[in-house]
Amino acid sequence: MKKKITVVVAAIVLAVCACIFAAGCQGCGTVTYEVNMNSVSLTTYNSYTEMISEIRPMVVEVYGEGYKSGSYFTSAGAGVIISKTESANGYIIVTNQHVVEDCYDFYVNVLTIADDGTESTTMYKADFIGGSHERDIAVLSIRSNDELSCAEWTDSDDLRVGADVVAIGNPTGTLGGTVTKGIISATSRKIDVEDIGSMDLIQFDAAINSGNSGGALFCTVENDGKYTCALAGIVNAGTDDYEGLAFAIPANDAKFAVESLLKTYNTDDEIYGYVEGDAGLSLTVDSYTAYKQTLVSSGGMFNRYTYSDPETMIYVYSTSSGSLSQLISYETYNSSMQYQYFHAIRTIKINDDKEIEVTSADDVYDALENVVAGDTLQLGVERMTVSSGRMIKSGSTETLTITAEQYRYAPPSDPASASSAA
Repeated sequence: MKKKITVVVAAIVLAVCACIFAAGCQGCGTVTYEVNMNSVSLTTYNSYTEMISEIRPMVVEVYGEGYKSGSYFTSAGAGVIISKTESANGYIIVTNQHVVEDCYDFYVNVLTIADDGTESTTMYKADFIGGSHERDIAVLSIRSNDELSCAEWTDSDDLRVGADVVAIGNPTGTLGGTVTKGIISATSRKIDVEDIGSMDLIQFDAAINSGNSGGALFCTVENDGKYTCALAGIVNAGTDDYEGLAFAIPANDAKFAVESLLKTYNTDDEIYGYVEGDAGLSLTVDSYTAYKQTLVSSGGMFNRYTYSDPETMIYVYSTSSGSLSQLISYETYNSSMQYQYFHAIRTIKINDDKEIEVTSADDVYDALENVVAGDTLQLGVERMTVSSGRMIKSGSTETLTITAEQYRYAPPSDPASASSAA
């Protein structure tokens, strides 16, 4: 990375899934539409298999080498080529942040399909441009002397249930270029994503697994025997609790994150891209019935307790945010001897807004969704423990005052390189 990259941002394209294409497409070529005063051209194809053959090379294999908790690891996923840079031979690739998180080296395999159908891949060393943990979007760049194909975004707000989609990715991290087909099952689901928290995602039914993360969800349309497609979302396979279901980050959300990461990226000042205002309040909460524990008798080897006043508590299951470091999660409590309690959240107050009484997990997610860097949060919490398989209310409450910090991610250095330099 030697200088700031300025990109030719792809125009917003018509939501092809929700619209009927204009008649008059004669042969394979392009058709032009007027969308919000922007003229957009989408390639049409004579057959479905021709379309698939043309869009598969837009989706790349993404690999990372990283170091965390004293161990080296490798990561595998997918990414989508979305634009060419103004600088010579540069291309921008979007993937999931969780695919490249904690990695210091990045590699991309680009698929080429010859006219006779022969397939080959070329590996490129990639540069990290920026990433958002909260939005699970990261941007990489590569340089190639070959002319690579770029995907066009669609307006995901116009997607409809039942629209045809194609997912292309790298399942198991070894099967790059794999294509699966399905439909959109729901346009907006609030889903808990591992190590991130709640996200609003597109649900679809094409088969995927963890290696599909960062890959493409294309929305496809057939009209009079001609086919076209556009990028409806970035597949997110970090949803282990939803076996058999598939999800993707909506195109509009992904596109906003990508443009923000590119805008703030500046290697002259050694600044990786970030999303301005993002506080990175990443946490997962859950609900469970908790009780008041009362000691009835003691003596001998055992104490005897009674349990009363059952109440559904919204407790902090996990958090990976520096801004929320005052919160003790159940995950930390259960795996460390450092803390003898974890927190349940009873109330939330943001800046001078009215205090919110927390009665469900959605109360927490909804309240934190619009928090920006610099906001002040007051969290009313109660300390919780677990005893005899029951969650116990301690009755000990306090108010935690938290200032939301600007989230910025920077990839780590290779520990081996750092040791050699020392």
